[in-house]
Amino acid sequence: MQSDNTAPPTTSDIRLDIISMHEWRVCDRRYPERDARCVLGFIEREQFTYHATHIQPSGSVENYGSLATATASFSVD
Repeated sequence: MQSDNTAPPTTSDIRLDIISMHEWRVCDRRYPERDARCVLGFIEREQFTYHATHIQPSGSVENYGSLATATASFSVD
């Protein structure tokens, strides 16, 4: 959960910013782009796996078979 007691993001709150051809920054569109709370984590594609690195709560890395599934892992729905 977010430290300011804001509800966790839903799918519609998530925005992907392209970093490179195989990397995306996962953002919460409810916050301004320059607000650090905006960044939820990162997704990196490596061959057929998408590695989702969640900044909060624990910095965990999870593996998924698609970009859509990796993106959905950052939302509550």
